[in-house]
Amino acid sequence: MRIVYFTHSLASCWNHGNAHFLRGVLRDLIARGHDVRVLEPDGAWSLQNLLADHGESGLDAYRGAYPELSSQVMPKGFEVEAACDGADLVIVHEWNDPALVAVVGDARRRGGRFTLLFHDTHHPRGQRTGGDQRL
Repeated sequence: MRIVYFTHSLASCWNHGNAHFLRGVLRDLIARGHDVRVLEPDGAWSLQNLLADHGESGLDAYRGAYPELSSQVMPKGFEVEAACDGADLVIVHEWNDPALVAVVGDARRRGGRFTLLFHDTHHPRGQRTGGDQRL
């Protein structure tokens, strides 16, 4: 299965505990033979803060523990819809910009043939808030 995953940052866990969970999920998908492409925004604050505090060596532990994982930075003007083309599954993590969520949702609504999931890491299982409208 071809999977496209939009995340805030895969490499940095600086004030971004979701990264640990995402790494495990993505590692497992790759181990099961899926083609996984991870995309993250240019200038992600978690990565910027990690690099400011520790420099490039701050990524050594991540790189050593997860050699099979990598991500691609989406520069300004990145063709999000084109990145979804041909995917079987597109997952958008909760920490993405609402504009990105809208572009991916529009691509699916206009006939994208992929399954689209929104990944909310912290949503309590079984809890129904009703009024929670976060993107």
